[in-house]
Amino acid sequence: MAAIPAASEPAPLATASINSELRANLLRDYTIDVLVKPHDGDAWSRLAKRVTGDGANWKAIAEANGSSEKLETEKSVRVPLRLLRPELQRQILRTIFPQDRMTDSGWRHVVAGGSGIEGESLWNIAEWFTGDGANYSSIRKANPAQGLSTRPGDVIVVPTQLLAAAFGASSEGQNAQTPANEVRKPEDDPVERTTENDHASALPVEAVAGQSAPSLTYDRSGSEPFAVYRLQKGEALYSSVAIRFTGRVYSKDVGDVLDRLVKFNGIEDVSKIRVGYPVKIPMTLLLPEYLPENDPTRVAREQQKRASAKLAKRTRAKGLSGVRVILDAGHGGRDSGTEHDGVYESTYVYDVMCRLKRIIEKKSGATVLTTTKSSDSGYEVADNDALDDAPNDQAVLTTPRYDLDDPVIGVHLRWYLANSIFHHAIREGLAKEKVVFISLHADSLHPSLRGAMVYIPGERYVQGSFKKSDKVYLARAEVRERPVVTHSEEESLQAEGLSRDLGDSIIDAFESAELKVHPFDPVRDNVVRNGREWVPAVIRYNVVPTRVLVEMCNLGNPRDRALMQTRAYRQKVAQSIYEGIVNFYRDTDRGAQVADRSSR
Repeated sequence: MAAIPAASEPAPLATASINSELRANLLRDYTIDVLVKPHDGDAWSRLAKRVTGDGANWKAIAEANGSSEKLETEKSVRVPLRLLRPELQRQILRTIFPQDRMTDSGWRHVVAGGSGIEGESLWNIAEWFTGDGANYSSIRKANPAQGLSTRPGDVIVVPTQLLAAAFGASSEGQNAQTPANEVRKPEDDPVERTTENDHASALPVEAVAGQSAPSLTYDRSGSEPFAVYRLQKGEALYSSVAIRFTGRVYSKDVGDVLDRLVKFNGIEDVSKIRVGYPVKIPMTLLLPEYLPENDPTRVAREQQKRASAKLAKRTRAKGLSGVRVILDAGHGGRDSGTEHDGVYESTYVYDVMCRLKRIIEKKSGATVLTTTKSSDSGYEVADNDALDDAPNDQAVLTTPRYDLDDPVIGVHLRWYLANSIFHHAIREGLAKEKVVFISLHADSLHPSLRGAMVYIPGERYVQGSFKKSDKVYLARAEVRERPVVTHSEEESLQAEGLSRDLGDSIIDAFESAELKVHPFDPVRDNVVRNGREWVPAVIRYNVVPTRVLVEMCNLGNPRDRALMQTRAYRQKVAQSIYEGIVNFYRDTDRGAQVADRSSR
């Protein structure tokens, strides 16, 4: 029988007593606390072997209990759920969630939760049933009507291909994640015999994208801790490691990381790295999601994602009725943005903005406003493929207008204008969730990369106050209205959550239209460049809660650049962004209906 919690501790949401020595509690913060009673005479390794199947897991269990001493057999021991043998994981989760079951499409999970509180997050669900919380985005794609936050009674299907061995894989170990603590030093691994065809190749990134979640191990015993990733067939050091695990996308940054990896690993010839080669990656280079599960940076980032998802409460907008869309075409005027082979970013993204504006106004009930306008062509949509090489003659639509002579001033006036539009909408009684801001750009990345990316305002980059007080700014009515911009922690978290939802929806629409998207983490909460992390000013200082910057393709890639010079592609991009906006509100409508039904 489960022990009765102390009076000062809130009762768990559910308890699973598997046998006389093992029980698990679903706590109110949606962590699963697994307690194991040691046998008389048990050692850490013996207990680990019995409940996890591998005695080497004893170090992780001891660490989870804050102990490196001899096991005290009179006290229960906490064991991370992910380390348990598959059959024990299955028994625990099936007991805690008795309505769950396997279906043809995957594991059908019914969200739990106490009366009046939100259910477990998609991150929780991904951790429990796939072994990796980062799979939450794939689960969301498989459940398009579901937001990041949930309500008790929601039904979520975890696709079969994501499931850990305990929940549907055809054999033990299939789809299971390699525990972070199981570290084998690279020099201890046997050398494989290879042929020329077995070397990891320098294929384009798109050729290796879409693979399952990568398996990393970690070694923190030396002066510089590192992760180890084994190259798979067809993978390249620059794409599968430098770009994938460090988040670098700009050519110089990718080159700098590649140089460091070559030196750190003592690689003599990058083109001859064999399949299975254990690449050591300094942990200081890793993105937070690839750090060890107990790393403070990763833990903090995951907590931030959960908090932002919880605050991302959207509203209904059937047919985009009442929605106000602010469109911003990047650069313009004397600032052409990036340029490759005579293809100017500002010219082509302005054309996409005009197409998107026309689609929204023709097909929906939304109102469209823009931050800039061309004095030559207005909002006319070009009827030809390749566009004039000369940058557009545009002005920011502040009062008075600002001819785009200085790109820095132009950027700051755009977000001041967007903020003014937002505040006027709120004074008119419009719900703040019905205003969206979309800045359109085309990237200049490493030439191996293709496809769209979306940047959102990461909470940790936008808190605080900011203002511009130069005469050129104060000459504009929109600046004088509210010269100082302040973001509270709650506002920043909510903006990250709402913006991530919209970004995910736009990327989903690109994929549905079979348009290329960036192969690794296409929705990002910051830019990484020249060793710095930041959020672009046009969304950093913006107060519209739902705001994104869309990089619709990589002009540095010849194939993306050729596509951009066709009106059919630009129309398809505009249509996909529109579909992303529509689905952002449609998903909310369907999700709200589910919530309404479950509360009756």
